[in-house]
Amino acid sequence: MKYIGNFADWITPELMEHLKTCEGDNTPVWQPDRWQGHPLLDKFRELARPGYSENTPMFHQFNGKSKDMQGVEIKLPDLPETRNHCFWWFVKLLPGEMQAMHIDPHLVEVSNPVRYTMFLQDWEIGHIFVYDDKMMSNYKAGDVYEWSDPMIVHGVVNIGFNTRYTLQVTMHD
Repeated sequence: MKYIGNFADWITPELMEHLKTCEGDNTPVWQPDRWQGHPLLDKFRELARPGYSENTPMFHQFNGKSKDMQGVEIKLPDLPETRNHCFWWFVKLLPGEMQAMHIDPHLVEVSNPVRYTMFLQDWEIGHIFVYDDKMMSNYKAGDVYEWSDPMIVHGVVNIGFNTRYTLQVTMHD
C-alpha cells in the first residue's frame, strides 16, 4: 500500500458523530452469493466455507444508498487518481466484529481500478488490518493509502476496546 497523505481536515466532528450514532447497514461476513461467478471469488468462497458458513457475524457499513446516509452530503477528498465510476463506503467495526480475509467482489470484472482507504481515527490497540502478508498499524486519523493492487487479499478485525472507522473508495473505468 502506498501512503498518499493525510486528509484529517476532511474528517468533521459532524461526520464522526453521525457514524457513531447511526447503525448503518448490518452486513453478514459470510456472503456466498456474492462470492461466485469468477475463479478468484469461487476460491475464497470455498476457503471461507468451513469457518464462516455456520457462523453469522456481522459488520456495519454505510454508502450512498444506506438509509442512514440519505440526506448526508459526502464530497470525497481530492485523491490523486480518478476514474469514470466512483463508489465509497464507510466501515464501522464494533469491538468483536470483523471482515474475513477476502477480495472485493465488485472489482473482479472492472477495468483500470484504483482503491483507497482512509483511516478516520488514530490506530488503537486491537484494530487489526491485514493485507496480503502485512499488517498495518500506527496510522493517524486522515491517513490515506492507495492499494498497490486492488485485488490484494485483505481482512480486518476489531479486538480492541473502541469502534473502528474507515472510509473506502473504489474507482474504475
